[in-house]
Amino acid sequence: MNNKSKQTTRAVQSRVATGLLVLWMTVPALAADQPAEDEESSEAWSQSQMSLPPVTVTGQTLPSLIDAIRRSQARDVREIFADQANIDIGGGTRNGQRIYLRGIEGTNLNITIDGARQGQNLYNHRGGLSNIDPALLRKVEIQPGPPAADQGHGALGGSIRFETIDAQDRLAPGQRFGFFARSAVASADDTFRNLGAAYGDLGGGVGLLAYHSRSSYSDLRIGGGEKIPFSGGRDTTRMFRLSWLDGGPHRVRVGAERNEARGLNFQQRGDYPWQLQPEDFRARPPRPQSLVRESLTLEYGFDGQSPLLDLTLKIYDREDDWFSPENNEERFNSDTFGFELRNDAILALAGWIAQLTVGIDWFEQDGTNTRTNREARFNSYENLGLFVQNRMSRDRYGLSFGIRHDDFETSFRNASSGNSKTLFNLGGDVDVGAGFNLFAGYGEAVRGAGTIPIHFAGNVVEDVLFNDETGGKIQPETSASSEAGLRWQGGVLANNNDRLGISFYGYRTRISDPIVYEQPGSGGLGGRPVTEFRNADETVRFEGLELRADYDIGALNASLSMARMRTLDLPNLPQFLARFGAPTGNRGVLNLNYSLTRNIDFGYTLTGVRRLSSVQEGQIVFIPRAGYSTHDLFASWRPEGVPGLDIRLAVLNLGDREYSRHTTFTQNGFATQEPGRDFRLSIGYEF
Repeated sequence: MNNKSKQTTRAVQSRVATGLLVLWMTVPALAADQPAEDEESSEAWSQSQMSLPPVTVTGQTLPSLIDAIRRSQARDVREIFADQANIDIGGGTRNGQRIYLRGIEGTNLNITIDGARQGQNLYNHRGGLSNIDPALLRKVEIQPGPPAADQGHGALGGSIRFETIDAQDRLAPGQRFGFFARSAVASADDTFRNLGAAYGDLGGGVGLLAYHSRSSYSDLRIGGGEKIPFSGGRDTTRMFRLSWLDGGPHRVRVGAERNEARGLNFQQRGDYPWQLQPEDFRARPPRPQSLVRESLTLEYGFDGQSPLLDLTLKIYDREDDWFSPENNEERFNSDTFGFELRNDAILALAGWIAQLTVGIDWFEQDGTNTRTNREARFNSYENLGLFVQNRMSRDRYGLSFGIRHDDFETSFRNASSGNSKTLFNLGGDVDVGAGFNLFAGYGEAVRGAGTIPIHFAGNVVEDVLFNDETGGKIQPETSASSEAGLRWQGGVLANNNDRLGISFYGYRTRISDPIVYEQPGSGGLGGRPVTEFRNADETVRFEGLELRADYDIGALNASLSMARMRTLDLPNLPQFLARFGAPTGNRGVLNLNYSLTRNIDFGYTLTGVRRLSSVQEGQIVFIPRAGYSTHDLFASWRPEGVPGLDIRLAVLNLGDREYSRHTTFTQNGFATQEPGRDFRLSIGYEF
């Protein structure tokens, strides 16, 4: 950690200590005030899992994506969210991928892996979400729209939470030791992938898991047969996980993960159109590059066997590092350290059952920009948050409301700007009968650092201006999100052998005071000085409609996801557009899955995107695009004679369609395309 970061850390230590003291003093006080013989609260606590519906301010928590991940043999972030119409992954090649949730770029989301926040963007957009090994995931939770107070800092467009597996997730009851292994090949980029894990019960409820995977891939083949040069590479992931889940009132999870992606790639942003790369590579040759993510996580929980005491503490340290040894030994590093402490109390109040969450979170992100021809340069961002969120239910009604206070500071070289903001949320739902549920919500989020990558932050001049003044102040970016809709669940057939669920949403997110930065001069943006940070006058708007339907009958499962969204009033600076939001045509995803027998499954996915005909004037990053559709087929077989053996086959982009995502950046009319027809085969064994 650099000296500037140490100074700013010391500056907030007293505030962190004060917040912790308040929380720790509040919980025992509440417990002391509650009589031990209060039968109403005790009964409410013991039945809370049944009594409390999933009331959220957003009105939406999408189901697990794990089955879809396994079915498609997902290898990267793009394939994790392939069946979600409100999520798009632009960029084409693996090192160019950017995630968009309801049109909002991933830098503006609160994305965590086992509680650890995503790091800053390093080289252009690389480093934020970074690479995630889908085989490690046990849960993916997507919460777009209005954020709750306990959803974390910076959730301008919502949040995405990833959770990785424990040994206990893989062990059958009574099993002491196990392992799984899988080998896979894919044709679009000649992928060879091997992975494996060993896990065991060490006794006393303690589990240990060790995981390793390695993938190598060549240049990506796009629809029609052409290949994108210098798009290959190698990914390696290692993870160790220690979990103590049967310790009476105590539970502990400790994890260490390292992911490395390296390759010989063009020295440009990952989604720069490959068609524009110079034919004479001496002008801008491809260079070896590596992106490494390392994280340490600790989760401790204490269930005090009281309706008022259920503590959870999460501590994490995550480091993201991008390095190019042949280009002035450029290295961009983001180190994020933070924690969250919360208590969940179950209360019975005038016929309402309430889950009251009180907590504190804090983190600091330190960015370092180094190269051989100049001294290292630093930037940092830190935030202290205090939050209270109450979720209540009574009969047909659900109510959620909360308040959050964030105190934050950002610094670049010798200049800094700080601020604070108090945020509110309110949401509710009502069961109106006949299977219908109506819901609505409103929530706010804030961020004080903008979206500048460390690559550019190293070019910030000394005494940089904040809103036209030396020593001035930047106003925080503030989002105000609202959402309303209805859900219906029931059966279509008279014999009740089927189940249909339909959800419809309308939403709007307004982000005011977006933070932009000025880079005067000519040539590439990565070499220009950053002379000023300012709040743009525009209020950015993201609005749209969503429909989701899920149907189950016997061996058939079907789902339909549709999204219509608009992105309005983005500032027309290309470096801002690249990290804030993108337009896209209306999207729809249809999934069909059928179990022929208990050992043989088939699946089909249709993805359709309408033409993007309307884009914001005055910018060159996004242009009108043709619509497209793709077809994917899946099959899996688990031979009865060999328990534990699992064979999976998939064909993605069956029609070999050549297309590019609407959220992929364009330059001079070109954009990087997506993979063409891709045959995949994997064989796995689990014991």
